[in-house]
Amino acid sequence: MGLLASGTMDTNVIRMSNALRTQFFFLGVLIGGWSTRIPEVKTELGLNDATLGRVLMGSTLGIIISSQIIGWLMRELGAKKVFYLGSLIFPVGYLCIAFAPNAYFLFIGAVFFVIGYAFIDNPITMITQDLEKVADRKFLSGFHAFWCMGTLVAAFFGSFLIGHVPYPIHLSGLAVISFSVLAISGRTLEAKEAGGEKMEKIDFPWFGKNTGIIWAIGFGMLCASSAEFGATDWSALFLRDVLGVTGQFYVGAFMAFEIGMITSRLLGDKYIHRYGPEKVIKTCGFVGSVMWLATMVLGVEMSHGNKVLAYVVILLGYLVAGLGVGPMYPSLITIVGRLSGVETSVAFARCLLIALLGFAVVPGLIGHISDLSSLNIAMLLPISLLAVGGYMSRVARSPRVKAE
Repeated sequence: MGLLASGTMDTNVIRMSNALRTQFFFLGVLIGGWSTRIPEVKTELGLNDATLGRVLMGSTLGIIISSQIIGWLMRELGAKKVFYLGSLIFPVGYLCIAFAPNAYFLFIGAVFFVIGYAFIDNPITMITQDLEKVADRKFLSGFHAFWCMGTLVAAFFGSFLIGHVPYPIHLSGLAVISFSVLAISGRTLEAKEAGGEKMEKIDFPWFGKNTGIIWAIGFGMLCASSAEFGATDWSALFLRDVLGVTGQFYVGAFMAFEIGMITSRLLGDKYIHRYGPEKVIKTCGFVGSVMWLATMVLGVEMSHGNKVLAYVVILLGYLVAGLGVGPMYPSLITIVGRLSGVETSVAFARCLLIALLGFAVVPGLIGHISDLSSLNIAMLLPISLLAVGGYMSRVARSPRVKAE
């Protein structure tokens, strides 16, 4: 039996938590590296907003595939082996993205990348929840802060490579480095493997009695992930196409958003413990969306005159948006871990599928809306979903959610 099944010593908790921080960090690096080079990929392949949107939506296929098998794989192989499987799959997708000659290969790359990403994210989240029970303390929001740090570091260094290092070399380098680090750090993971102690398998269909709570939590996670990836995937294009920002400066909004996410997630575990996930989700969703909308409207209006000041205001808006989005996803995952009457791995896999649909579909919808109207109008979608996510805090009141 591993660490999480048999109890733990402080040194093992420290070793495990450091490994998990590293893994969340490098998942963030992969997202940040891709997001900062989207404008170049779009230009190089001659894509319009609608075509780029369809490519981003194409990753939905990867979500559907992974969702159908990940719960079974987690039960049969154990979290660690699924983690290693994901570590092998994601570089294939990332390299396809890096060297894609057209939108079709970009689509294939997105599918493989999302499958690999899900196969890494699901196990390390489950292991984190087990670690929280053993150590009797909260880790998840803080670990997600390291994910944000990874995206910020990747965006910061990536901004200096724009115009100097071709994006295929940049992205393929990130794929090799991230694969190496994830593979090495994975040796430290200890979890309930196949054949070990595990909950009795509970038949839990997608539809029917008592499934509403899964859909509600999943939709809340969808809103949070939609606001997050809607902001990050289109932030550079927003600054470039709407404000006319050029060079490394168009990654400013992405970096501001991630700084906000890091700050709120580092503080998130403390406030979730003190006030509970419901209050945290509600406050972040409502306040974050209102402030984000106000600064976006003001910044766009100011761009007709003082572009420098408009740039600063837009960056402030993305900073506030990051502060609002940051704790929502980890707070909802905390609620999933407290559900009764369903195997946690199954519940999380179902909620993750619904959430990842936001990751895949909403950025694509932004592209289609932008093509039909403008990117200014399209950005209202992630802002609105952040507000809706705040309303979904009500799921914490369900009698199916066990008190801590």
